[in-house]
Amino acid sequence: MHVVVVGAGILGLSIAYNLAKRGADVAVLERQYPGSGISVRALGAVHSQWENEHDINLAKKNREITDRLSSDLNFNILFRRDGYLMLASNKEKLAELDRNSGLQRSLGLDTTLLSSEEIQDRYPFLDTSSIVGGTLSKGDGSVHPFSVVNGLWDSFEEMQGKVVRPTTVKALHVEGDRISSAETDRDTYKADVYVVAAGTGSREILRTIGLDVPTRLVKHEMLATEPLRFFLKPMIQSYREGISIAQSLRGEILCQFPRRGEKILNDNSSTLEFLEDAARELVHFIPTLREVKVLRPWAGLVETTRDSEPVTGRFVYENLWVAFADSGKGAMFAPAIGEMMAEEILSGKSNPDLVPYTPARLLS
Repeated sequence: MHVVVVGAGILGLSIAYNLAKRGADVAVLERQYPGSGISVRALGAVHSQWENEHDINLAKKNREITDRLSSDLNFNILFRRDGYLMLASNKEKLAELDRNSGLQRSLGLDTTLLSSEEIQDRYPFLDTSSIVGGTLSKGDGSVHPFSVVNGLWDSFEEMQGKVVRPTTVKALHVEGDRISSAETDRDTYKADVYVVAAGTGSREILRTIGLDVPTRLVKHEMLATEPLRFFLKPMIQSYREGISIAQSLRGEILCQFPRRGEKILNDNSSTLEFLEDAARELVHFIPTLREVKVLRPWAGLVETTRDSEPVTGRFVYENLWVAFADSGKGAMFAPAIGEMMAEEILSGKSNPDLVPYTPARLLS
């Protein structure tokens, strides 16, 4: 089977790698370079503390795959299972975390509810004066996004997969109920199956064949401080969509913050407002960071859906598949989605774990 995958981000490369591993002839069309979108701009969180059964099951499977991915790829993706701590600032949020943790445990995960006092005892560097409690999953952690992308890319090319770059897909073309070709600025590519996994460019490509999935862009801004002695375990997030804090292997404190209420175009620039807000939040949670210097800020655009779930699966045409709008869950879901989607494409059999993410749900 010959497959064209549009996009060499973490989702596109995961699908391409898994298809090539199973014997498919795969070409990936990439506009810039592998991981040039949000894939290598994120913090690389891998956690399972979700609120519904399908997300939890997918995250659990993804954690298992990620745990062996370095061995499978023969490339160290730097997966650190240092845990993931969700913090609640009021009783309502803590009650939500408590309910979520009960569901997570019922599905075989190790999430633990912690009081404010227990959090203070375990992590004395945290100022818990505004924290009423939280949940901890020791089996969660983080990966190094560059390493995941590079590992998938290297292994894919070792299996004779081709990454064609730079090339921009101008349009898909249709004959009957099938996609017949992908037109680029360099050539026209024909295949048995087409997979659109072009991140924020996916919607524009699909519009060329009259398909429009309603999504929106949210800017996530990030920063890295000067390196410090390693002390920050686990990765921390203020529940629900607050600040995320981690420490890199080089010792930098990493921080991510979604920006809300802005008019966001195709803009990856960082803002002074983010730096001020992030500094305030960092010092609020970890007061000892007050004198630490910021080395660099950056930003990336996360494409989200109205239900904050990825768009994944076969789409209208017999040989068209999509995987985009990861809603900030790229590193958390991509290895599992890549494996399951490759099996679906090659077998023609639907995987029930991917049904909740079908693009059809957004067209109704």
